[in-house]
Amino acid sequence: MFTHVVPTAWRPLLQGMGLAAAWLGGLGLLVSTGGAGFGEALGLLHPTGGLVLALLLCRSGHDHLRFGAGLALGGLCMALWRPWTGEEGASVAELLAWGVEAGLGWRLLRRQGPEHAALPPFRQLLLHGGGWAAGSGALAWAGVMLVAGDWAVAEWVVRWLRWWAGSALGVMLIVPLILSWRQAWRAGVPPRQLAEGVLLYGLACAAGSVIFWGWGGPGLRPLAHAYWLFLFVVWAGVRLGVAGTMGLLCLVAAQAGWGMQQRQGFFAQDLQASGGLGYGAYVMILFLVGMALASYLQELRRQNAEARIAAIAFECQEGLLITDAQGVILRANQSLLAMSGYAAHEVLGRTPHFLRASSSGQGSEGPPPWPARQLRAWLRRKSGQRYPVWLTCTPVTNSRAQVTHHVFTLSDISDWRRQQALRRQREQAQRDVLVREVHHRIKNNLQGITGLLQTLGQRHPVLHEPLAEVAGQVHSVAVLHGLKGRSRADQVRLCELVQEVAEGVGALWCVAIAMQLPPPDAGASAYRIQPAEAVPLALILHELILNAVKHGGRTHQDVQVGIEVQQGRQAWLTISNRGRWPDAPPEGRVGLELVATLMPRSGAALALEQLGERAVARLSLQAPVLQWGRAASVLEKHEHES
Repeated sequence: MFTHVVPTAWRPLLQGMGLAAAWLGGLGLLVSTGGAGFGEALGLLHPTGGLVLALLLCRSGHDHLRFGAGLALGGLCMALWRPWTGEEGASVAELLAWGVEAGLGWRLLRRQGPEHAALPPFRQLLLHGGGWAAGSGALAWAGVMLVAGDWAVAEWVVRWLRWWAGSALGVMLIVPLILSWRQAWRAGVPPRQLAEGVLLYGLACAAGSVIFWGWGGPGLRPLAHAYWLFLFVVWAGVRLGVAGTMGLLCLVAAQAGWGMQQRQGFFAQDLQASGGLGYGAYVMILFLVGMALASYLQELRRQNAEARIAAIAFECQEGLLITDAQGVILRANQSLLAMSGYAAHEVLGRTPHFLRASSSGQGSEGPPPWPARQLRAWLRRKSGQRYPVWLTCTPVTNSRAQVTHHVFTLSDISDWRRQQALRRQREQAQRDVLVREVHHRIKNNLQGITGLLQTLGQRHPVLHEPLAEVAGQVHSVAVLHGLKGRSRADQVRLCELVQEVAEGVGALWCVAIAMQLPPPDAGASAYRIQPAEAVPLALILHELILNAVKHGGRTHQDVQVGIEVQQGRQAWLTISNRGRWPDAPPEGRVGLELVATLMPRSGAALALEQLGERAVARLSLQAPVLQWGRAASVLEKHEHES
């Protein structure tokens, strides 16, 4: 019900206030009922600052700010209202010290350490938590007490150091205990390890009762030495990890502290002799030994796990090389050895340069030639075969940004290149089929239009001639698409286009057109028309042939179309008929207006000549209208293979 009534933003604040009131109230009650000895013993260990720091480290996002504010408000209320806590309750100076300790510790550990709710490394916990944070909190407490006049200047340093030692001990015990047990609770503890922990804790508790509480009587007193607990701490550090070790350390610290307060056992005279310094030093040394051992072994296990994962990942399908900073190969995985054909002893100690295929056909030793980037390169196997790879060189740097190693990743892309070539062939084949189908449908539609125009001309004799001209133009374009539909390339042969257009015009106007094609050995079949100029050239041919038919060719039934070629350079189309050119300039002659409009800007020229009784139109074609040579030969071979 509480979670439904209280807004979410207020919950961390109220939780902090409640926790602070409960903790400080219980702490004051223990001090007031435990007597002066308990208060003096508790002064050697300040758990409050460590508890607040651990709770803040467990909070995420902005919750730690609201939760910390709740702790501060709750603590202030308990300090100002002492009837609940007694006269021995927490003072404002102590609250200030704990706040500075927890706030500074949280800031330093989260800036230097891992993410939310993770246990900071042992070195950072010792330096930032037990050092800077605890020392700053003790300095704030001692400063307030000195300004308030409760202390003399001579005893200020001693009291500050005692508070610092107690706060540091509290941070060292409480923070790892809460965070490590939180992680262990979430991860779960194996039953076997749990049973071992119960056995260890039982034995340590029994030994602590003999050593710190004086159980067992005079018979066991010669064996009641505090150093026996180091055996149990080492056992916990080796077998139970950080969480188990911290639980045991807190158990030992509690047993030793209670025995010291009750004037029993090993530390019975420590309060009178040294003010609890022996107890504090013992617990701190025990903590350093146990925590250092547990943290080291935990880090070692983590590194071993990462090493196993790295070893498994190293033997991947891609070839991997690891070199030092000078480029000398230190390791090579089995994929690289299988790819290159070399054995391990033939690769180690050399530089990667010998794997690369050189122009001379041999690899050469030397510094690594590849920078820290990705590229495609050609390597050479031990057998001498060249093969392409996709290569990545990644430098490995240390904490000072110095390159210590290089990692080379090599992927054989021979199969990939073949697959890409096959894919391009399949795509080209699909495209050719689609293009041929499109041209075929266009040709059929244009032929249908041509038939409709012819039928319309037959029904209306007055419109026969203009409709025949339009039908001829449409037929020429249909011829072009028909040729493209039969060709795998997007280009058509010049001779085929001229022949098809001439036959179409002759069929429409009932005129026999004589064709004069070059001999097969002249290479005229290699002449192809660029796609952009195909339609204009087809219409130009239609207009020139139609002009010859209409002006003398139909009357005399004498129209000749010839093609001449000059290998690799130029082609000439000659269209002639019996008749004479009118005296008007060429651009003003009837039937040639469309030709002048469609004429390409370059690569084509038209000349009109009068040779005796014949009117001759000579159309010369060259690049870029025509294409010949190696490209045309490749297209010819491509079509032949298909």
